[in-house]
Amino acid sequence: METFTIEPYHKMPNYFLTMSQTARVLGNKDYRVAEKLINKGLVKTYSIPGSKRIFLKYHEVMSLPQKEKRN
Repeated sequence: METFTIEPYHKMPNYFLTMSQTARVLGNKDYRVAEKLINKGLVKTYSIPGSKRIFLKYHEVMSLPQKEKRN
């Protein structure tokens, strides 16, 4: 059986993510999850000249606190 090693997120490149990509990384399908994080001030937004899109940094999204799952 093959074994896979998952690298910690901080060893990955710090990509720019769209709001939809951010939602998917966090396990949701709806971009409004990312919008809520922005409105609460939990993540910083970035823009690229010539683009209307809002971007978030991968490392900032991955370093957000997570809720504990209750059994």
